[in-house]
Amino acid sequence: MYHYNLSHEIDQMNNCLLQYNDLNSQNPSQQTASPISNDQMASNGFILSENKTNQLIDDSLTDYLDYSMDALIEVLVPTPSYIPKEKFLYSMLLCSRMNIRPSLLFNRLANLTIKSILNMTLDESIRTIKNYIYILSQWTRTFPYDFRNNEMISQLQDLFKKLILFQPNFQSDLDYIYKKLQLKLKSLDNYEEYIKQLNKKTMFNLTRSNFVTDIINECSTSSLFAQQLTHIELDRLKSVGDEELIQYFIMKFASEESDGNKNKGSKSLIHDKKLTFCLELYIQWFNRLTFFVPTEIVKHTQKRSRVKLINFFIDSAYQCFHLQNFNSMIAIISGLNMQPVKRLKRSWEKVEIEKFHQLEEYINVSKNFSTYRLIYKLAKEEAEKHKWKTDKFVIPFLSITLQDVYFIKTHSQDYNSDRTINFKKYYSMAKFISEEFQRCKQSKCSFERNDDVINYIITSPTFNEDSLMLASFECEPPINLSEKDKYKILQK
Repeated sequence: MYHYNLSHEIDQMNNCLLQYNDLNSQNPSQQTASPISNDQMASNGFILSENKTNQLIDDSLTDYLDYSMDALIEVLVPTPSYIPKEKFLYSMLLCSRMNIRPSLLFNRLANLTIKSILNMTLDESIRTIKNYIYILSQWTRTFPYDFRNNEMISQLQDLFKKLILFQPNFQSDLDYIYKKLQLKLKSLDNYEEYIKQLNKKTMFNLTRSNFVTDIINECSTSSLFAQQLTHIELDRLKSVGDEELIQYFIMKFASEESDGNKNKGSKSLIHDKKLTFCLELYIQWFNRLTFFVPTEIVKHTQKRSRVKLINFFIDSAYQCFHLQNFNSMIAIISGLNMQPVKRLKRSWEKVEIEKFHQLEEYINVSKNFSTYRLIYKLAKEEAEKHKWKTDKFVIPFLSITLQDVYFIKTHSQDYNSDRTINFKKYYSMAKFISEEFQRCKQSKCSFERNDDVINYIITSPTFNEDSLMLASFECEPPINLSEKDKYKILQK
């Protein structure tokens, strides 16, 4: 892959600085500017005033609707008095990966920025680089997982060293940015190690009896269960990078394209290898909870125990609804609606069915989940009103979020008719992900964490579909020809 010679450009930049220093030492009266002090370069204030930043946020993006990728990258390049609008910056950094590798975008932006200062005064070049550092800070803060790529982190390290050589006063800010980035990447490593250990424990539990206990013995109330589900949800939700919602479909489409072109010679893919799988882990969690619910029910041969558990899960889903933990609520309802549980007619006869039907109405699929969407919208507005303070959280139904991203991704073209980038699509995807997903990651809860309950939920073995159906037939025998045939097949 071709890369610009960034080191060459930085060397030119440093040569210019030497020329400035020589000129200033010969004629102090003609100095253009003195170096900026550390106080002026405070990490939270080395860019624009708050008023200017807010003004940029509100600006329209219609200026960029007919730009090529090269032209859009030019818009990213700062000047002494300009940085990209924040909506543009977020949209570009998030969505450009559909058309250009983040590592290549990083390299080209650095190259263009450094080239731009070669004919500036020292004061102008310092202000330009300060604005460039702001862009880097936004990138590393908002999309830290991009820098898990060895190529990206190496470029960043090299760039920071050169910028410090150019202007030592930049060091404290660059060190701060790099430290915050490393903390986020370390947090990701810790999360992945945590999941790995949980998976090991789950495999170990497979060798032990799954009938020793159940969720009611481990967790006395449905409200406690819903609270611990919320902890699990937030752990997984907050780990998902915004860009993963786009990468998920990029990789899916790329895989389909590759499969479809095995005999034709596949196009070379333009996208970086996906190195983070927090979204996939979150999807796995939803599926696990969906299977956890019927497993807990059908492993009991006593009807009284099954009825107690069905009521427990209905109450838990209701608690999740009131907590605005919609992902867990829907996973529980999906589990209760699986055929191995749904067919247990004698068990359902003793269940408080009205509450369950009410919950089902909330997730009715008619009119594209219109009831759920309205409830979710009102919940999000309430959280916004209270500035997402502790316990004012919203956990969206992940499948609907992915469905909406997929709709935006597939129902408009990547390019306009003149082959310019369809930036309206960029903006639509960025706006949706920012408002419907990113803000929910601000959620915090004050419930006490019960690790024993959490470990039981996420490590106890779950049955697969065939095992669930077989256990269901052990609970209540097959009642028609279709079920009897199924039972015979499963017994083989």
